[in-house]
Amino acid sequence: MAISVDEALRLVIDSVRPLGVERVPIREALGRVLAENISSPRDIPGFDNSAMDGYAVRASDVAGAAENRPARLFIIETIAAGGIPTRTVEPGHASRIMTGAPIPVGADAIVPVERTRSEADTVEIMATAPAGQFVRPRGEDLREGEPVMAAGQLLHPGDIGTLASVNRSIIDVYRRPRVALVATGDELIDIDRSPTGAQVVNSSAYGLYAAVAEAGGEAVMLKIARDLEEETRARLAEASTFDLALSTGGVSAGQFDYVQTALDDLGMRQLFHGVLQRPGRPLKYGLIDGRPFFGLPGNPVSTMVCFFLYVRPAILKMTGRSDLSLPRVRVRCAVDIRKTPKLTEFIRVKIERRGAILEARPTGNQSSGAMSSVGRADGLLIGPVALDVIPAGTEADVLMLSYNTTADCEPFFEDRIRRQTL
Repeated sequence: MAISVDEALRLVIDSVRPLGVERVPIREALGRVLAENISSPRDIPGFDNSAMDGYAVRASDVAGAAENRPARLFIIETIAAGGIPTRTVEPGHASRIMTGAPIPVGADAIVPVERTRSEADTVEIMATAPAGQFVRPRGEDLREGEPVMAAGQLLHPGDIGTLASVNRSIIDVYRRPRVALVATGDELIDIDRSPTGAQVVNSSAYGLYAAVAEAGGEAVMLKIARDLEEETRARLAEASTFDLALSTGGVSAGQFDYVQTALDDLGMRQLFHGVLQRPGRPLKYGLIDGRPFFGLPGNPVSTMVCFFLYVRPAILKMTGRSDLSLPRVRVRCAVDIRKTPKLTEFIRVKIERRGAILEARPTGNQSSGAMSSVGRADGLLIGPVALDVIPAGTEADVLMLSYNTTADCEPFFEDRIRRQTL
């Protein structure tokens, strides 16, 4: 008996767990989920240092300094980044200093080089510098023992730099699931052949391969299973040894659909077969030796939609993620959208911004065989069970597949803001 989309998703999420932990170099940790808590082993930075190239001075020596009445100071040394000051800055003196270099004893402010005029061993300071100006104090970034990152955090580029700053070259992360992809059907050919007669290219496998990678898994494409019972069983048996397995096709009741028989032979504990949705109603899901197995429909759009709705959250949870859903935005329907009665329908839509409003309209052909409609879609509009038509002007939720149309991609910053305020 078919179940609702929410019940199906709940069964999937409740049946999977994060995989084990592995140690990886931080250069390979981007996009992984941290499996340990990280604290700073020391103050960062470990010393007061200059935020500018310029001169380390005593604030009291340059009080009231201006371009027309500069303060003249004697230069006692030059401190390079990585160098150690050797002289104390006494009244009437200054040290030339580079960005990142330690602040010398006696100095309490930095004057940028742009506000100075220097000669051989003297410098004219043409601006005041209050105590603390352009001084980065010890521990400004992190204090010794301060929590830096917590287990469960998704690692972004800035996090990798932070890990390096606390001397963590290797860290514990949750393992990526290895995902087997098995396409079934005599009609399928691989991408390097041109179809003849009733043949079709196995496009779904390549779409799934990319989708698995985007979700953080490692996809492995197995050989196509032809419509022979023994071949189907052998291929699914191989797939069932992976962390997660996906098959496409063979989940309905056709004469040559051997997937169900093979899964029975493998001892799959079926959690559901059939979801009250379009596309993707024949979706099958269960566990083989505790490992998730998705029997996806054969139509390419159904395959991809079911992946986004159910497989992607399962993979994310297995990688340690807690944010399992696709991004969701609220839109206004630009036109009347007809849908299948008594089913939750996921309608491929394009989104355009109209001022502060996001408007959605169908990509066109909503056939389950029109793979290009997925590529053209910015998202999947959720058509509720209770409606047969979603009237123009109605607000609806869209699960985002693309950020292209909703992002503001103009490349300027301050100039753009000024133009908007004119």
